Amino acid sequence: MNPAAMRLQLLKRCFFPSEVCAGRDALERLACLDPGQRVLLLSGGAAVRSGLRDKVIAKLKGSAAVDSIEWSGGEPTTQAIAGLQPRVAGFAPAWIVGLGGGSVLDAAKFIWAQFEHPELDYSAGAKPIAPLRKLARLALAPTTAGSGSEASQAAVLTNPAGAKVAYVSPHWIPDIAILDPAATVSLSPEATALGGFDALAHAIESAVSSLSHPMLQSLSATVVRTVLRCLPQAVAAPQDWAAREGMMTAAHLGGICQSTASTGAAHALSHAMAGLHHTAHGLATAFYLAPTMEWNLAQKPAAYDDLAADAGLADGKALLEAVRQLAHAVGIPTRLDTLVGREPSPGDLQLLSEAACKDICMRTNHCRMTPADVLKVLASVA
Repeated sequence: MNPAAMRLQLLKRCFFPSEVCAGRDALERLACLDPGQRVLLLSGGAAVRSGLRDKVIAKLKGSAAVDSIEWSGGEPTTQAIAGLQPRVAGFAPAWIVGLGGGSVLDAAKFIWAQFEHPELDYSAGAKPIAPLRKLARLALAPTTAGSGSEASQAAVLTNPAGAKVAYVSPHWIPDIAILDPAATVSLSPEATALGGFDALAHAIESAVSSLSHPMLQSLSATVVRTVLRCLPQAVAAPQDWAAREGMMTAAHLGGICQSTASTGAAHALSHAMAGLHHTAHGLATAFYLAPTMEWNLAQKPAAYDDLAADAGLADGKALLEAVRQLAHAVGIPTRLDTLVGREPSPGDLQLLSEAACKDICMRTNHCRMTPADVLKVLASVA
């Protein structure tokens, strides 16, 4: 790594999309992309089934041509991205538009980089992403309120060995992020709840991360206030536009927080659960947020107290209680056997604790955790 790159890594920085278009009918922004340009639209299956993709294609009628690709679902893989390279290169878009959940938006980022740098070999491991925007620009429109991928410097790719590899680069930040609450109304109450908890975990864990800083903590407090206020209503009343818009804003800001300062033990355990038990990320993160907060609070409460105060709560204990009450209100399980579907054995717990401690997110947890510490957390929910 050259000296300039090392200096940049030591600086506390935040990156934001050049333009954020938010609110009801924000998707109309796609009708105003550069007229006469070629647009590649990558859509998730839910957007296709709900008819949202066709509505977006209609908005792109001023484009010279639109090539619409339905993403097959799941996190992007090196094989899937490479398989689309000839089609994307032949079409030569000036804009790439991602419409879907976090995996779809991540796939759009990888497709974009592969188009701009055909020599890029994702199977060789996470290498730095070279500068983009020489051939195309990127617009991302999430259809979930959780991952914040449309604001994130991170994108996750599954390599040929089946391992998830995180690529982190400021070049991933899109030119336009579109936060239209209408894109999320077809979500089930469960998907709405889990996405909201993912955004909440991004905010809380990044605010107390070892890489946090005051600007990020202010954003995190906004996310916490918004999720506590809006998520119950978004789950109970899907057509409540104000609640939906609030959750999209929270997820977007949470994505900025997460990609700036990383997260902590709840995400590390969630990643371990995905690898060992194939548990959905949002569900596992929601499950582990309160137990890991409780352990961290017992070690060093000050940062949680500060976040709570900024979010309008008395202290860190009040914040923990608010998280627990929200989890109960939206139906998050509280016992590990319910989450896993069976009673975990001592060997299961040992493997889980060791895998979590090896996860990159554990490096930025509020306090240092050993496998023995993780076992104590697991014992509290076993």
